[in-house]
Amino acid sequence: MSFEHRLGELLKDQDPYATGPDPVPIIAAARRRRARRRAGTAAAAVAVALVCGATAVTAGSARHVGQVAGEAGAAFSPVAVPSPTPTATPSPTATATPLPLSPVRQVGPGQRIEMAAGARMWVSPFEKCDNYQTDGSDSGTDCRDVRSDNLEHDRPALYAQSHGDRDRFIVASFYLGPVAPARIVAFTGGRATVATLVSTVGMQRWIGYYVVLPPLPEADPAAHRRPVSPAIAAYDSEGRLLAELPGTTADGADERAPQQL
Repeated sequence: MSFEHRLGELLKDQDPYATGPDPVPIIAAARRRRARRRAGTAAAAVAVALVCGATAVTAGSARHVGQVAGEAGAAFSPVAVPSPTPTATPSPTATATPLPLSPVRQVGPGQRIEMAAGARMWVSPFEKCDNYQTDGSDSGTDCRDVRSDNLEHDRPALYAQSHGDRDRFIVASFYLGPVAPARIVAFTGGRATVATLVSTVGMQRWIGYYVVLPPLPEADPAAHRRPVSPAIAAYDSEGRLLAELPGTTADGADERAPQQL
């Protein structure tokens, strides 16, 4: 006998004359409703379990952006992703300071200028001259005519006359050529010294110059080497070599000027 029928009989036994609806179907309906509620609760529990299970699987997966992977179900804390350290741009290699243009001394024809104490130079439209009076002696006057046939007139050319003592080494001469030099430079041991240009009215396709240097070492006579001398070079306004006179280093090697400043 079902629980519902037994409960109905008990109720009738307590009051055999009770009227109203039969309690058995009412109790049965209540049982069915309770069963449905229990079924719904169980389904909900299953759904929750499934969701939790899915969450646990996701939590256990590796995370690549801003989080650290952990075990299933473990809580995550965001971590700072370090920004990539910027790569230092290699600074460009340091270059030598560009040489200044040669200063130009504009003089009158035959006007004497002092290159250094006791050393004088002058120019005319066709001639360059110099004179050295040092240590109580006079070297005499030396002049060169730039129209001479033994000079190069068809392309840029440099010439040099030098005078040295214990205090300085002076190179004074001229440049010939269709392109005017922007710089004339003396190189000694790779060190550059810019010469001074000397000009006067009436000059055509040539210009005088001079440069004063520290005293140069003397070559050992026993080594039978050429005397030490600077390389002299003329450059255009773009720093391109126009003409060169190679020099000699203290060890007897050639002193050469760079092709490009």
